Amino acid sequence: MFSNNHGACIKKSTNKRPLVNYNSDSESTSGLNKDYKRMFSNNHGACIKKSTNKRPLVNYNSDLESTSELNKDDKRLSTNNTRNRYGKNIKQTMQHREKEMMLLFGQKHNLKKMFHFRVPMGTSDPVPHERFSSYQTLKKIYRPLYKNKVRVFSNLGTYVENHMIVEFFPFEDMLEETKKGWQEFVEFLLHRQNFINDVSKNNSSLISGIMYAEGWRKAQVPNQVVGRYINQNKLNHQMTIKGFSQDEEEAGFMKMGNFLSTVFQEVASGAYDSCKSYLKEQSIPSLSKMNFNQKENYCPDDFSSAITYTINGFCNKAHVDNDTDNWTLIGFIPIKKDGDLAIEDFDVEGGEFVIRDLKVFIDLPKVKGITLVVLKTNKLKHQTIPSKSTSGLLTRFGFSCQISKNMSITMEKYHSDHYEDKNHSFGNYDDYINKGKRKAA
Repeated sequence: MFSNNHGACIKKSTNKRPLVNYNSDSESTSGLNKDYKRMFSNNHGACIKKSTNKRPLVNYNSDLESTSELNKDDKRLSTNNTRNRYGKNIKQTMQHREKEMMLLFGQKHNLKKMFHFRVPMGTSDPVPHERFSSYQTLKKIYRPLYKNKVRVFSNLGTYVENHMIVEFFPFEDMLEETKKGWQEFVEFLLHRQNFINDVSKNNSSLISGIMYAEGWRKAQVPNQVVGRYINQNKLNHQMTIKGFSQDEEEAGFMKMGNFLSTVFQEVASGAYDSCKSYLKEQSIPSLSKMNFNQKENYCPDDFSSAITYTINGFCNKAHVDNDTDNWTLIGFIPIKKDGDLAIEDFDVEGGEFVIRDLKVFIDLPKVKGITLVVLKTNKLKHQTIPSKSTSGLLTRFGFSCQISKNMSITMEKYHSDHYEDKNHSFGNYDDYINKGKRKAA
């Protein structure tokens, strides 16, 4: 269902849209796209100046942070008592930040290939009384993001938890194999609507649109620890349709899990490793596996227990999620109502993704491709504002991969012998299949 060569699913053409290298002697700031003038305006111009002695400056108080390593010969940074304006030792700060970058991007991170935008100290929701961030507020206060790869961060609180990574994958630069992978990903989840309920009514922050959930959840029926998102009646109906194959459904989940893992690793491999380790250390059932058992509960690359996805003009209130203290992978895909990718003439207006606590927003109407975001949704207040297709034939498909806090707590209880009958406490997919067979008999 998804492309077999998962590594190629996110490979971008190397001969188009070169990224700006701020540490290159030959790179001029005039090469920045005019659309980014708001982000890198004159009052932030010092952020990208280069040293006349070919040693890149490290300006910790600028909006755009240098991506180069600390130069030991730089006199400004040569003594241990050199401090920035926040009173921190600069060398120690660099070492700390390098460690945090490892947590986000892993061993092979290359910070030269992305933009770096630091929001001011003490940033929080600038207009908390607004139900939706108005376009006037967005234009006046927020920074728009819609191209390349951008790391947004704040020095408020724990450094790494106030990070957001966003990367844009334009359709015009995308390999056909990549498009095929995304197409099959969307088709599989839209197909799964035939087996599950709309969970919009369970989402207190939702205002309009439709939300579905797949994977594992805390049990909602007696004598279960956890179970699958499933509608038994819908499943029973699907089992009567010619061509239904449970093996194909399981294969679809496996391929989806592998595809998402590949995508996540490319955007922020350190954050991906953190989620994967947490899932396995806590023995939480993984999204790819439709049945839980202690020996074979995971695929090698699993990182999430569930995925939610939204369509039909989804929007919600500004909120923080009740998920574990880990990273969330979020994506936005333009599609037609029949599920095909909307590669051209996407007419959906609005729907910007706003991160209020960082005072930035993803200007999705300007994105002609797929957008991926990595952040801690339980730390940063965020929302999707209303959208509308002028033709009524298009929609923006959103998805989010996470591990719910309730699931994590429930599994802790399970492994501490809180439940008496472990052998019959999981709502495995096979149990639902067997119920359907008994009813049909």
